[in-house]
Amino acid sequence: MKLCVTDYNYLASPDFNTLSLHLVTCISLPLHSVGFYCILYKTPPRMNSMKWLLINLHFWCFLFDIILSIFAIPYPLFPAMAGYGLGIIDSPGLLFYLIVTVITATSTSVYAILENRFYVMFAENSRWKYVRKWVLAGSYTMVPIYFLPSQFFIPEQEEARIKVWESLECQPEIPDHRELFVLSVDMIIPGYSIMIAETVPSVQVATLFVLSVYNLVFSKSTVNLSERTVKLQRQLALAIFIQVGDVTNKTRKSFLFQCFFILVLMAIPINVVVYSVKFEYQSQVINNLMFFCFSLHGTASTLIMMFIHRPYRDFILTPFRKLQHDASTFWVSSHRFSGGSVLERI
Repeated sequence: MKLCVTDYNYLASPDFNTLSLHLVTCISLPLHSVGFYCILYKTPPRMNSMKWLLINLHFWCFLFDIILSIFAIPYPLFPAMAGYGLGIIDSPGLLFYLIVTVITATSTSVYAILENRFYVMFAENSRWKYVRKWVLAGSYTMVPIYFLPSQFFIPEQEEARIKVWESLECQPEIPDHRELFVLSVDMIIPGYSIMIAETVPSVQVATLFVLSVYNLVFSKSTVNLSERTVKLQRQLALAIFIQVGDVTNKTRKSFLFQCFFILVLMAIPINVVVYSVKFEYQSQVINNLMFFCFSLHGTASTLIMMFIHRPYRDFILTPFRKLQHDASTFWVSSHRFSGGSVLERI
């Protein structure tokens, strides 16, 4: 049974998608620039082995924001596997492929960071050192391949558009300057492609996360290291888990904060798409808000990175602390000079 919510308001319009994603871009680009600077010039020596891995992850987050919010600006018509591209490049098929590929590359980059920490802390003398580079190379090689099958089965567009309009119960507002793009008339090929593309790196990340936590808590492999070295390694590992350092209640709260953002900005929208397609539920407001949530992911990830790692956090907050200190000094000096007359006049 097809369900339809008729939406005739601004949130359901193509203009909302365009404006909201452009506003996110205006915020995210300066933040990404600061993030690149922090990684390149404020990474401490103990994190040098991770600098280029962090750059790699940050690059994919940045590229995802650029493609989604500038080049593509999707206007999807779920539950149909179709939609419009409202960005500066009118090639929805290519851009949708790039979006899925960049998301997979981001997941693989998270795996690369966790693998690096796991290898340095627990597996330098194990058999893993002989295969790790091959596994990592294979993981990145598969990134552009996962979603290729869908590109070979894109239907003839004129006929597919007729089927899509017949399948939709509600007529959404239609952009007058772009053609509808139909990725597929069913969910089978793109669905399985996306499922495999996200399942493989997710399993890799989950496996390394569990192994790392197990070794941090139970392993005796660190007995030959100094207590300070072990403490620093564990703090860095926890900070990496949170982003994707003292270990304090504040850090644990940041971890919960990041989990909340991952749930809201990625997991919930993805599951809403699955629900919409599976149960043929159509609401253009929900479709638009899902991609707005996706567009916030890079900004949230950059903010978390800058405030979870202490060197980056100190660099960001130092100017504000200096301003606060100067203001306090000025107030105290003025008060002493005037003998309290300033407060009396106020």
